[in-house]
Amino acid sequence: MRSVLRLCCVLWLAVGMAGTPASLFAANQKGAVHTVRGQVVATNLKDEPHTIVIRSGRPNKEELIVGASVPPEAKITKGTRAITLADVKVGDVADLTYSKNPDGLVAQSIHIR
Repeated sequence: MRSVLRLCCVLWLAVGMAGTPASLFAANQKGAVHTVRGQVVATNLKDEPHTIVIRSGRPNKEELIVGASVPPEAKITKGTRAITLADVKVGDVADLTYSKNPDGLVAQSIHIR
């Protein structure tokens, strides 16, 4: 009886996780690293921490908007050269690599295409 109950619980979890998009499941894991590619819709250099907002078009036509703080140690590049957040312009296409911590999303790297 216990093994049947255990099997039912495992199947229930597997079905529940299969129905959850992987990106949503992973986004809830603290410290997990994620990457999104999209268009820069805003940057904020006036307030601390500096921030960037990326809008990504999804294959199913849903939009994903990601806003992340940009710490001084975040690596920002365009092509092969290093740039600053001030060089990033609205409309640029960027790859944003970020992680989630208790304070929110934190950029680890930004690559402008």
